[in-house]
Amino acid sequence: MPNILVVAADNTCARIFCVSSSQGPLEEKTVLVHPENRLQEKNMASDRQGYSFSSHGHGRKVFSKRVDPKEHEINQFAKEISEYLKNSEANNEFDQLIIVAAPKLLGTLKKEFNNNILKLITYELKKNIAKLSTAEIRKFLPKYLTQPNL
Repeated sequence: MPNILVVAADNTCARIFCVSSSQGPLEEKTVLVHPENRLQEKNMASDRQGYSFSSHGHGRKVFSKRVDPKEHEINQFAKEISEYLKNSEANNEFDQLIIVAAPKLLGTLKKEFNNNILKLITYELKKNIAKLSTAEIRKFLPKYLTQPNL
């Protein structure tokens, strides 16, 4: 029986479950939280573009493109989740991975995952269900969680 991890995530929390049997209930292993994503953009650190005044003439130019603070925090949280999974995979804590995440976060997560993690994903669902109860989350997953071909 392979070890299966299930990640249910949204922009503020990632609940990580382990499953002891292919039809079994989810057992919550850990919760990663990123409360910065709850802040309104106006309350986040300023991310205004830097400017430089031209030494020739009148004018100024932008140093860099503006980065949306919310987007930055989502990327930071995706990196945190990815690092957790990389460490778990390095310690042989799972053989298969199921990811359920809000659509935008799922895409960001997959960009952060290395090839080893990507190969272990057996099921993914673009749905924001991280705040649901464990039993409700389980209902969104396939009846049989294992993939025999691994």
